[in-house]
Amino acid sequence: MHLGKKIKLARVAKSLTQQELADLIHKTRPLISHIEQTGKVNPYTLHEICKVLDFDITNLNFDFGLVNEAADTNYRTELESLRTENRLLLQEINTLRDLVASQKHLIELLQQKTA
Repeated sequence: MHLGKKIKLARVAKSLTQQELADLIHKTRPLISHIEQTGKVNPYTLHEICKVLDFDITNLNFDFGLVNEAADTNYRTELESLRTENRLLLQEINTLRDLVASQKHLIELLQQKTA
């Protein structure tokens, strides 16, 4: 996978748009698009992108243009797993909110009964 795709995946994983990333590094959205499409980026801009995305520059494995399908598949699988876990946690939060609301209602009923 070329550098631009790695940057795009890291950006998407952080839930940032191209414009938001551009704003954070004081560059333009078209530049971010160009970097993601071509993988061409100057070292200073790459360093700034890595800082914003909390991405370790030493782990980029500069393979410009070579697609590492196994790594790409592993990343997508892990990302989908995290999304599933996030959905389940949100469902659990909603269930707990409902439980708290019902418990508050029961407490109110008991207080009224004892008053």
